[in-house]
Amino acid sequence: MKPTKKKKTTSPLPIDQLEVLNDRCKLREYCNQNGIKTPDFFASDQFLKISQWAMKKNTFPLCLKSAENLSNNNLIFVLKAYRELPEFFETIQSKTNNEKVIIEEFIEGKAFLEVSVLEKKVRLITQIGLNKMMKLQQRWRAFPIKLPDNIFAKIDQTIKSFDKLLENSVNPLRFSFVIKNLEPILISINADNNRLEYMNEWSEAAGLEPLKEASYPSKTSKINKINIYKIKDNSYDFSKAEKVCEKSEVKYEQTANRLYFMLSSENPKDLEEDFEKANAVIKQIITSE
Repeated sequence: MKPTKKKKTTSPLPIDQLEVLNDRCKLREYCNQNGIKTPDFFASDQFLKISQWAMKKNTFPLCLKSAENLSNNNLIFVLKAYRELPEFFETIQSKTNNEKVIIEEFIEGKAFLEVSVLEKKVRLITQIGLNKMMKLQQRWRAFPIKLPDNIFAKIDQTIKSFDKLLENSVNPLRFSFVIKNLEPILISINADNNRLEYMNEWSEAAGLEPLKEASYPSKTSKINKINIYKIKDNSYDFSKAEKVCEKSEVKYEQTANRLYFMLSSENPKDLEEDFEKANAVIKQIITSE
């Protein structure tokens, strides 16, 4: 009897760290190869395979994302029912060069964080509030955040796993984590300057050093919160919202379709009280137009 030949198994090729910035699939594959916690996911350019994974997972919400890594949560959808899957899938494929679509678990954690790294040093940690509607959007950003030492140590270890990426990046790198059961789970990595906290005018108002000079944990005694609102245009007058903030410093800016309204205070209670008042006025202004 002839011995049966064993099938040759080939190990997946190591992922180049520089590829993870542009390709969300590559990031997840790199994490799996290096023992880094990341959401359970599946990727394909075929709708049938994506829908089969969703049915097998049978847990909602799920996230549907383009494989191409885009800024500002572009082409990221929160899937709350099977009926939404075809539309989200077709939208992603029609608006990206990489036809692969990622479907992954949506992790509801204790906190969602962005860790800003520049010149291989953690400079700033920001907590994010997400608007979990159909399209994933940010509602607010709070900074600077100081983490418990055990959680920061795990985050720092994960960041150091991207040593070549840290070495080659001249822009700030943002590592996004969700914290669940005291474990940081890596969601994404981005390299760009499009955060108000990085801009000198805003960082100065927030009591922060310029990002290149900043150190973690931050030395400022201020707590800052930027609230983000959708607006139709930049013709609104939000000075009334500024006036009701009696205990906090205010800075705001309007673009064509967004209002960024920052409150700063050394007292968390004062900041929350002023936020509630300003939020009510802003919503009244937006809805009355």
